[in-house]
Amino acid sequence: MLEEVLIRNRDIKKCYNRIVKQYKKQGQNPPKSTIVNDAISTKAPSYYLTFDYARRLLSQYRRKQLPQKYRRLRHDMIKEIARKVDRLMLQNPLLSESDALTMVLTSGNASRFFISESSARRLINH
Repeated sequence: MLEEVLIRNRDIKKCYNRIVKQYKKQGQNPPKSTIVNDAISTKAPSYYLTFDYARRLLSQYRRKQLPQKYRRLRHDMIKEIARKVDRLMLQNPLLSESDALTMVLTSGNASRFFISESSARRLINH
């Protein structure tokens, strides 16, 4: 899991820097919070989860037992993963949930970086 976090941190920093360059190219200098929010709202190349952890989260989600301590973004991420898994299984009824989850995780394409503005700001400033 640590490796996934390191990759996510690297990817969000790259995204942030790309957005800064885009704003500079346009002659704009928005507040840092705007750039951070733009970065975390950008499509992410991955969900940054191990298969085992994602499977456990999906199982808890299906049983409506996701821990309450999880922030909204964690809930949103697992809901998105569950929707994609369900869509794949509908398209191919012979596909197991594990295989569908593997396909979702390997294809990446998360709708956003599932990280809070404050966490993103901390790692960008680091």
